[in-house]
Amino acid sequence: MYLVLCLCLAGGASGQVFNYEPYDDSDLLGEFERPKQLHFGMNINVGRAGGASSVFYNGTGSSDLGDVFRELLSIPERLDWNSLAGGTANTVRNQIAQSLGIANAGGMSVATYPIDQRYDVGFGFGLRVMQRFNLENAVVCDVDIWRLKSRGAWQLNTGELPDQGQGSTDLRDFGIFGAEDRMGLSLGYRTASPIDRSTSWIFELGGTMMASRIRDHYIEVSGQTYDLIVPRGGQVGVGAIQDLTWGVGYGGYVRIGAEAYMDAGAGLELSYRLGYDSVVLGLSDFRVFNHTLQLTWLFPPPQVSSASF
Repeated sequence: MYLVLCLCLAGGASGQVFNYEPYDDSDLLGEFERPKQLHFGMNINVGRAGGASSVFYNGTGSSDLGDVFRELLSIPERLDWNSLAGGTANTVRNQIAQSLGIANAGGMSVATYPIDQRYDVGFGFGLRVMQRFNLENAVVCDVDIWRLKSRGAWQLNTGELPDQGQGSTDLRDFGIFGAEDRMGLSLGYRTASPIDRSTSWIFELGGTMMASRIRDHYIEVSGQTYDLIVPRGGQVGVGAIQDLTWGVGYGGYVRIGAEAYMDAGAGLELSYRLGYDSVVLGLSDFRVFNHTLQLTWLFPPPQVSSASF
C-alpha cells in the first residue's frame, strides 16, 4: 500500500491523480488508454549481487583468468612474487614484515582465508526501450551498467609470539578486495493490471545476457595495496587490468512493481527485480541470484508529425 501511495503522489505532481472509483471496464476508455507507441526511459538501480561469484576474490588463487598476459595469484604466492622490473631483493613478504615490525619475514603465513566474502550494495544506471501494444501488454528492453565491489577479511600469522611472549599465535586481520564492471541486457514481456486511472500493478518476465569484467583485485596491509592479478611470468609492458576481456553469460528474471501514469503518456515505475544470472569471471561461470530495486522514469512518447509538401 505504501508503494502505491508513493507512486500516486508522484503522479499527482502532474495533475493526473484523482479519487476514482475502483477499476472496472469503463476505466479503459478515454484518457486512461496509454499511447500505443514506443517509449524510452531511464533506470536508477540499487541492489545486491549474489555472493556466489565473490568467491573468485577470496585469495586462494584457485580460479583462472584465461589470459595469456596476466595471472591470478593466491595470497601466499603474492607474498613471494616479484616482477622482473622490481628486482629480487625486496619481496612483498619483506615489505610487509618491515611495515609490521616483524623480525622474521620467513615465518609469516596465511592463517585463514575469507569465510564471508560478499559484494557491497551497488548502484547502477541504464536505459529502457518499451513498446506498448495496449494498456496491459508491452515488450521491454533494458540495458544497465553496474560497478560492484567485493570485500572480505583474511588473517596473517606473523610467526611471532604476541603479548610479550605470553600468547601462542600472533594473528592479524587484513582486507581483501575485488571490483568488477557488469553490463546487463534484458528483454521481456510486461503485463499491467490497472488499479485506477492513475496507477497499475506490473508484472514482467524475460531473459538476460550479463557481461562481466574484473576491474581490480588486491589485498591491503598497513595502508599498502598489493595486486593479486599480475603480469604472467613478470612480463614488462603488459596492459592494464582494464584490458581483461568480458565474460558473457545468460539467465532470466522476473520483475514486479507498480507504475504511476503521468501527463502526455509519461510514467514513473518502481519495481523489484529478481534475476537468475550467469556471471562469468575469467574461466569460471557462477550461477547467482541478483536482487535489484529499480526506479524508472518513462519519457512521453516521441511526437511524430508528417511532413507536408
